[in-house]
Amino acid sequence: MLHILGIRHHGPGSARSVCNALASIQPDCILIEGPPDANSIIAQLQHADFKPPVALLLNTPVQKEVRSQAVFYPFAEFSPEWQALQYALRQQIAVEFMDLPLQHRFALEKQWAEQRLEQASADEQALVDEQEIESNQQGDVEPEQNLEQHYLSIRRDPIQLLAEQAGYQDSERFWEHLVEQQPHAGQMFAAISDAMAALRDYLLSQQPENYSSEDQLLEQYREAYMRKVIKQAEKQGYQNIVVICGAWHAPVLADLKAQNKADTALLKGLPKVKIDAAWIAWTHGRLSRDNGYGAGVQAVGWYTHLWKHYQQALDAEADGEKITIDWLSKFAHALRQAGHDASSAQIIDAVQLIQSLLQLRGRRIPDLEDLFEATRSVLNHGLDIPQPILAKLLEDEQLGQVPDELIELPIQKDFLQQVKHFRLKLEAPHRDISLDLREAFDLAKSQFLHCVKLLGLAWAELAGTGSKQGNFKEVWQLSWQPETSLYLNEMSLWGNSIQLATQSYVEHQIRQCEDVAQIAQLIESILLSGLDQSLNLALDKLNELTTQHQDPSIILATLKPLITAIRYGSVRQFSMQHLHQVVEHLAIRLMLSLPSYCVQLNAEMAQQFAQQLQTLYELLEQLQQDELLQLWQETLQQLLQLEQMQGYLHGCCVRLAREQQLIDVEQTQGFLSRALSIGQTADYSAAWFEGFLTHQALLLIHEQSLWDTVSQWVNQLQEQQFIELLPILARTASSFSPAEAQQLIQKVTQKATAVKQEVGTLDIARAQTVLDEIYAYLQPVAVEV
Repeated sequence: MLHILGIRHHGPGSARSVCNALASIQPDCILIEGPPDANSIIAQLQHADFKPPVALLLNTPVQKEVRSQAVFYPFAEFSPEWQALQYALRQQIAVEFMDLPLQHRFALEKQWAEQRLEQASADEQALVDEQEIESNQQGDVEPEQNLEQHYLSIRRDPIQLLAEQAGYQDSERFWEHLVEQQPHAGQMFAAISDAMAALRDYLLSQQPENYSSEDQLLEQYREAYMRKVIKQAEKQGYQNIVVICGAWHAPVLADLKAQNKADTALLKGLPKVKIDAAWIAWTHGRLSRDNGYGAGVQAVGWYTHLWKHYQQALDAEADGEKITIDWLSKFAHALRQAGHDASSAQIIDAVQLIQSLLQLRGRRIPDLEDLFEATRSVLNHGLDIPQPILAKLLEDEQLGQVPDELIELPIQKDFLQQVKHFRLKLEAPHRDISLDLREAFDLAKSQFLHCVKLLGLAWAELAGTGSKQGNFKEVWQLSWQPETSLYLNEMSLWGNSIQLATQSYVEHQIRQCEDVAQIAQLIESILLSGLDQSLNLALDKLNELTTQHQDPSIILATLKPLITAIRYGSVRQFSMQHLHQVVEHLAIRLMLSLPSYCVQLNAEMAQQFAQQLQTLYELLEQLQQDELLQLWQETLQQLLQLEQMQGYLHGCCVRLAREQQLIDVEQTQGFLSRALSIGQTADYSAAWFEGFLTHQALLLIHEQSLWDTVSQWVNQLQEQQFIELLPILARTASSFSPAEAQQLIQKVTQKATAVKQEVGTLDIARAQTVLDEIYAYLQPVAVEV
């Protein structure tokens, strides 16, 4: 006998119904919607160390320079498919997946992608003619297009039609109330099949004439293959077969004879590719974020909570009040941990409110909307629930576990061995670790993490380096993502261990690289990863590329990671002699080219390069090589004499020279006066002013002669000139720190007060004498007649 159980993937209510149905039917064979390519590893789930959530990883074999096609089939403890697998293994009965094998699906998808590419080229060829026709036929959308859009909207979410008929706006909530919360398994699956049959008939009636799509064709392939597997199970003599599939497929899997001939013709000659399959650990967070089998579960924490209560009474109705109390207790605890008030009395009030709402709505088990209403009204005083608390409860982040014995690739085994050796954990939540590079164990751990990062594994990210005491500290942020397992598989082509794979992969990148800055970054990463064997190859490539590039900005971008690597050399215990020579050679080339380069820059490029000059000085200070510092000072003196360069850049050079005491206040005053003189354009003076004073208000605060010169320049500006230059002046002032800005304001107000006090020293007695004389002079003269 054939029993078809239509379910919602990852639905705890569906899982409960499946468990009840299996206990009642007691099948001798279970067929599950899933990839038959993984049938050979189902038995591995009997290992005691498996802990959901886990996922099937299926991918095409790894090839160099070619990204694998891959798909994940995740299973949580509350997934109906997981419960069916566990039942079959406990009862020692036959169990298989029955969906269209990925060996065919991947091949079809690749074939369709190539066809789309060819079609796109043909469409592009005809685009001009079509646009000309459309320009003459502007009007309403074609009726056929409206029909197709209506059809696709139904196909995307057919359950929405049933939900609307039942008075629901949300198909998920409709399914939750009428299916997931109902304990009567046998009646429920029959009702689901009837409802889906009606929906499929209606959808077929709405399908536009001659409509065809890849999704529709793929669905036909899948359902034909499912019927094929069911027929094979019957031929093998199984008498009591249970089929567990998505509810949408349930109505079309029972009529095997009517579809036999068509299915055979449809599946004949399907293309195929090779597929590898393995179990990997998964996370609740990925269940909530992914789609499809992934599966877009919006509240994994709530589903876990429901399943815990459903398990306590699989064959009876769940206790809605206990579900409510336990969930609200969790929420109250989370509120308290976050510093909010949440008393026991409030929990009692919230439970009573939810029970009243359920009676009004004719239900026995609450859903999340009911719980949100109560928590918002009672526990959170009418305010919205804090998002961090809500996210933590709903996601309930957990990382599953797969036995180490099932790991097959050498690089995976090496990775796990090193993780254990360095006492690290593959955890889903973010976790920070701090390393002291003076300790040999922490230094080796740092090199391992840098290798992992260099390989591109999405697990370890460097969050910070250095401390107030030195450069010996590193902070890493670790967060395991399931996709890392797939990427680790792909990296196995480069070597059987993390270190060997990283070395081979990096050397491949070096040979392929044509970017100087990228090579410099690779050199820094090589040193941080302890891959000394690859250093000479990278340095040779760097020399080759730098001889082809004369642009100082490119050379400067190259120097930064190299000098950073030298700074950490003593801590990390690697030899710097060769690297020192390369850095010295590049720095000398850079500084010798600066005078001719700077006079060629336009205003925008000059402003950008001024920042790079500041960086160059800081890098040379870190390097502490007297010969290079001396050459820098000589170069800077040359740049000061090139007043034909852009104003911003020249102002920056004068500031750098003053900071390094290469020129005194009087010389600085001379440069400033010339830059702000009447002979210069207002734009040049403003740009020079900005380059000179950006982030350097102290020059104005402590050097009165510079202040006076700037003040005189601003005062002589015409009103229109001042308005035009005001944005530049404001931008310059905005770079000052609040303390510096306050000191400048005080300087201005003190000057105004001094002027006011100077006017206020008037001698009143002497002034009155003058006023009397003026008054007498202005009196009218008497005329005798």
